[in-house]
Parts: sequence; structure tokens; C-alpha cells
Amino acid sequence: MKPLKMTTAGASSAGIKEENQDAWVAEMPANTQVMSDKGAILALADGVSACSEARRASQTAISSFTSDYYSTPDSWTARHCAARILSSLNRWLYQQGRTDPRDKGSWCTTLTAMILKSATLHLVHTGDSRAWRMRNNELECLTRDHTATLGGRQYLAKALGMTLDVEVDYKSEALDAGDILLLTTDGIHDFLSQNTIKECFYQQRSLNEVAQHLIDLALKNGSNDNLTCVIGRIDEVPSGDACENLERLSQLRLPPDLYPGQILDGYHILEELHASKRSQLYLAEDTLSEPADANHVVIKTPSINYEDDPDYLEGFMREEWIGRRVKHPSIMEIMAPRPGRKFLYHTCEYIKGQTLRNWMQENPKPSLTQVRDIVAQMITAIRGLHRLQILHQDLKPENLMFDQKGRLKLIDFGSARVAGDLENRQAHQSDLPQGTKNYTAPEYFLDGVIDERADQFAIGVITYELLTGKLPYAEHSGSSIRVRHYQHMQYRPANLSDSAIPAWIDSALAKAVAADPAKRYPALSEFFQDLKQPNRSFQSRRFQPLIERNPVLTWQLIALLLLIANLIQYLGS
Repeated sequence: MKPLKMTTAGASSAGIKEENQDAWVAEMPANTQVMSDKGAILALADGVSACSEARRASQTAISSFTSDYYSTPDSWTARHCAARILSSLNRWLYQQGRTDPRDKGSWCTTLTAMILKSATLHLVHTGDSRAWRMRNNELECLTRDHTATLGGRQYLAKALGMTLDVEVDYKSEALDAGDILLLTTDGIHDFLSQNTIKECFYQQRSLNEVAQHLIDLALKNGSNDNLTCVIGRIDEVPSGDACENLERLSQLRLPPDLYPGQILDGYHILEELHASKRSQLYLAEDTLSEPADANHVVIKTPSINYEDDPDYLEGFMREEWIGRRVKHPSIMEIMAPRPGRKFLYHTCEYIKGQTLRNWMQENPKPSLTQVRDIVAQMITAIRGLHRLQILHQDLKPENLMFDQKGRLKLIDFGSARVAGDLENRQAHQSDLPQGTKNYTAPEYFLDGVIDERADQFAIGVITYELLTGKLPYAEHSGSSIRVRHYQHMQYRPANLSDSAIPAWIDSALAKAVAADPAKRYPALSEFFQDLKQPNRSFQSRRFQPLIERNPVLTWQLIALLLLIANLIQYLGS
């Protein structure tokens, strides 16, 4: 996908004041990949003049927001990035203002920022600065002033550093080529009408001239404050259509079937490890690294069966994108591609060991201690993804592998959903994962909300299977044809398969794999805690009526009783 193209301008003036307490930025990364992954930033901050450190507060807000944003993981959404950054920044400013007990609230500033990522404008705002958009010759204000009136005077009601916690407005808008985006401080818009601001864009030849003219005009109209404006004109919006994606993918050819002895970009193929209808895995040694015989890697190649499937190819490339950004001891490493490669494949860390599925076949009756250790390692790995706003979506014993030290590692990301990546993708993407029947959470098939609880469902199913050797629901639970409502899925108590499983363990399993995601644990740590010791709420739970335990059976019994009653009445008459 081609990155966004934009022309920017900005100007700032102290006006009639001795010090300029405003700060602004128009950041357009020169690196094409960074621009594609993270986008551009237009932002301004207006230090609260009543505060002794207003200038430092505004400058800190702008510099910290910009640098921190480009330091956040690429997998995070723009909204999540902004929320995390502004929460931390606000607390820092607030604490700075409390270091001297005689000078309360000395580090306060407004902040209005536009993150322009792919074809979307993400706007965050607190204070009385304003964001505008000019489209089709119409100027629209996109923000509302956070002010309050007291005794006939207006006061700033919200700003960074004013309170320990701050509420920040957020909205997203689609970008169109030709859009003009504008940020202004109150030193400008309090002294110019909306029509006057709009007319300035028709009277000047360049955006820099517009910015300076707005300041000059506001000063002429009696502005008694600092004045700052930032402008961005959208010259080209990424299309992101299927044709463009296919064109990009077609630059890399799908490799042929590989065989021992073959050399692929310096990798000497040793043997085929695994082959399925979707991909092939080969053990290889890197002949370009020293020592070659000790540097074994795994080459993963896509199946030729999917060479005309853009969704599959996108998913294959996304797996590499994720693996290169996730650095975690419990997650398989994917290496950066070798320069000049001509084929589509991944180079992965070689994990010498066995899959969890193989281990389960060799250990059909593991102890509760062993199961807890495996679950703890699964949770550690999956939380490494969740912290990056990545859902795995295909957790199963085949995608978990023990290395020679007994450490469990996550080895596949082919179905993962990346929040930040979805912001950049304009083509339609199905919510249905390429997951595995019986481990896939039912909300995928019922148009439910998809979040971390979907991965929790899979972890719960694996835990149940470790303890019982069976699945918590009937085999058809992963079918979109058979699953029509959460109530149609009937949980099978684990202690029916193994009476040695304590009731409190079964209660924890039932909650983790609840058909309705709203009834699952809010956090994986709580599930693991309930596997270690009895949850009192489970022990004190009152008798559960039959209609709650098995609603289908309840209505069947009611229908039967009504039938019997009608028969008795009929025979009696």
C-alpha cells in the first residue's frame, strides 16, 4: 500500500505577549515504511498562561506525544497509542506541578492532535484549541471547546496536567484527497469568524502564506494571546484496493517444492519437516552465517494451491510481519527476510522438540501440577501477543511446541488479527478466522464482539482436553452451520469424564470456555488463579435451577408435562 501524501505548513507567534507558550508539530516520517505503519502527525499545544511553566508544559506535550507515538508497537491502533501516551503524559505533568506545594498546577496545557494513518484521521483533543476540516469548500470544526462559565467568565475546564486523570475526546474520520486540515489556538479562532478563516484559503497562494495570514489577521482584530496554526493538505490517500495488494504480492513468486540439497537464497535445505494443504516446513542451515552447521533454521513456504487467493497470501505475509515485531521467549522468532529474496517464504527459529499434541498423546493422564505448568506457559505466550493488541485466533495443541529445555513456545501466527494492521487495510476482511474447529470461540460465528476472550476460550478448551482427553462441547461446536445461539452449546462437566477432577477446577474450566464471552474471565490471570486454588464464589454458589443448567431440557420437560395434562383432560372428558 502506498503511503499517505500530504503538504504541511505552520506558523506561531507570541503576539503581544513577551513569551510564546504555544508549541506545534507537523511530522511526516521520511521513512516510507514508518509512514505506512504509523502515519503522520499534526498537533499543537497551548500552555495555560496562568501556570508558571506553561511554555515547558506545551513543548513537553508536543515532543513527548510525537516521539512516544513513533516508539509504540506497530501492532497498536492509533487510538490505543494515543490513550496510553496521553494518560502517562498527563500524570507526569500533574506530578511536575505538585513538586512545589506553593505552586499548584504549574504544568498545564491544551493538546489537539491529528494522527493521519492510511486513509483515516484519528483526532484526540483536550482543552480549547480547535481542529478543522475544509472539504468541498465547506469548513467544519471537528472539536468542542472544554470550557466552563462561572460568574459570567469562561474558564478552561480540561487540560493536560490539570487533574490526575484526564478525559480526552477521540473521533475518527475518513480522509479524502483534497481535504485541508487545520489546527488553531484560541489566539486565532477567538478573533476570527469561521467564514473569515475559510476565506483565507482562497486569498493566499501557498499554505505557509495562509498560516501567516491567519496570525496577522487575528492580531489586526485585537488578539491578545499567543497565536499558532498548523495546516495539512491531503494530496493522495492510499487506495488499499485488492488489485494494488495483489500487485505488491506478485513481486514475490511462490517457491517450488523444495528437496534436500537444494539452495534457496543461501539456505541449504536438509529435510522436509511437515507438509499440509496450506504450507510446508523445511529444516535448513544458513550457509551465509558462521558456523553454518550450528545455525539451523526452519523455512516455511506457502502452498501453491493458494497462489490465486489474496486473503491467504496477505495472511502469510502478515505472519512474517507479526513474527518480526514480537520478541518474546515464549513465542517463535521469525527472522528478517534476506535482501534480494525473490520468493515468498519465512525464515523461522528452529525449535527442536515436540508439539503439545504429541506430548498429550504420550501423556494421556498428566498430573494437575503438569497441567498448571503448561497453562501458565500458554498464558505467558498469549499475553505477549495481547500486550501488542494481537489476537492469535488459532490456539491449538498443534501450534504449541516444547523445546529441548521443556519451554512451551507458540509457533504459528497465520490467523492472527493485528489491531494496528486492520487500520491500514482498506479491503474487506472477513471476521472469520482460519482457525480450527472446536478451539474457535463461538462468537466468531454469531457476529459477537471479538477480543482477548476468544483466545481465552481456546486456552480453556486445551486445558480441559489436557485434564480429560476430551472436548468441553460436542464436536460440531466449531461449525458455523450448527451454532446458532450460545444456549445451543451445552458444556459437559469435566468430572463426568474423570471423577478425580475437583468440582472447583471444573467450575474454572466452565467459566473459561463459557459459550457467551460475557460470562468468561475478564483476565487470563484470574483463570489461572482459580486453577491453583478454590474460588470461594464457586464454593458458595447456590443451587442452580435446571432452566439455567439445561434450558433445552427444561422446555422439553415442560412440553411433555403439558402434553400429559392435555391427554388426561381429554380422557377425563
